[in-house]
Amino acid sequence: MTMQQRTLVSVAVAALLSVTSCAAPAPQPYAEAKVAVQTLIERAIDRRNHQVVPGFSSTQEEISQDFVPDAAERIELEYGQLHERRDAIAPHGVLLTDSGSEITVKKFTITDAGANVEISEQTQLEHGPVNGVQGPSEGYVYDQKVELAKSGEGWKIVSISPLRPGKPYPTTIVDPDTL
Repeated sequence: MTMQQRTLVSVAVAALLSVTSCAAPAPQPYAEAKVAVQTLIERAIDRRNHQVVPGFSSTQEEISQDFVPDAAERIELEYGQLHERRDAIAPHGVLLTDSGSEITVKKFTITDAGANVEISEQTQLEHGPVNGVQGPSEGYVYDQKVELAKSGEGWKIVSISPLRPGKPYPTTIVDPDTL
């Protein structure tokens, strides 16, 4: 093998090693934060939507797990209004038996102090039978903005609000002007 061939082989091996060492980069803090924030928002939205299901309510401790202290009191009021809504429609034969939600992150901005996220929530509500006839399911898509603050090693929600406020609000959403 000539000197030129050895040099060429050495360069090729070095290039291959550098490419393979770059093939599996360590997870980026931004990507990890985005996953953690999405998980937090999904949990909070699922919890909110379940407030219209009979027999379900959330404790102050559960609310405080997801929200900053200043927001937790407002969320408790919101959940109380959802319980009132649930109880008001029950005598009319309207019974929501389950809810399920998924979110799509549309925009994610992270800063030193927190994050701002725009999401699209897709929710499905299941109705119980009325007079022996299974009720239809109900679904909606609802765009929201979420402000978050860093809390220790994790995140907490400061606020969730409609991206485009307007009535009527979906079944599991309380008009923010009433809180």
